Amino acid sequence: MANVLDTVITIVIGTISGVAKAVTTTVNVLQDFFYVKVSGVSFIVLGARQTGKTTLIDWLKHNMSANGDFNPDPTAAGGDVVPEFTTKVGETYMKLKPNRDVGGEYAMWETDWVELFRGARPNGILFMIDHTDPFIQKDALNFVLQMIDDEPVVAKSLKAFYILVNKSDLWGDETNLDDILQHYKNEQKRLKSQAERVGYKWEIEEGSIMINRGVTEFMKKFINTLRPAGEK
Repeated sequence: MANVLDTVITIVIGTISGVAKAVTTTVNVLQDFFYVKVSGVSFIVLGARQTGKTTLIDWLKHNMSANGDFNPDPTAAGGDVVPEFTTKVGETYMKLKPNRDVGGEYAMWETDWVELFRGARPNGILFMIDHTDPFIQKDALNFVLQMIDDEPVVAKSLKAFYILVNKSDLWGDETNLDDILQHYKNEQKRLKSQAERVGYKWEIEEGSIMINRGVTEFMKKFINTLRPAGEK
């Protein structure tokens, strides 16, 4: 995971029949990001540092099984090369063709995050938080919400904004989801209001990628929200 703030991931999903479809020029725009092209339905994964984005890559590599003792080193400057792999979410196959798992320091928000959003024109945003550093995570979340407001043309593609409160295996015995979300009251109001204006669905759920608690169902629900009705 990133040294200072964030790893940015872009995943484009589709059924196995769509795997062979051509990669568009969007790939050239996003050469420095973890990028996947399968079938024209896309989502990006954002969040503050060490909330589990690199762990999500490993979890997908292992077909959504528990990660056990997975403990990645911080993402090096310039990013880490991620090999191509295929995984499965429910009955949906995802052929991932990543370029890099790249850090997203605070200074990169107004450049790389915005360029990623414009280039990918995602159908969904999966934002990850955990039980630590609510102030910096609130800043990251508010930046993404403002980015959507500032890019109305791109935002027309959005169908879903899902938030995963990760690492429930670490905080579940000491606190609960409601208490964690007390820090995000204003952000929840803003998310609800924006969802009504832009026309996307939003949800906040808890889970643990590390022990595969709740995340498989969360991902299936998220992906099914993005997929055309005929493919669900």
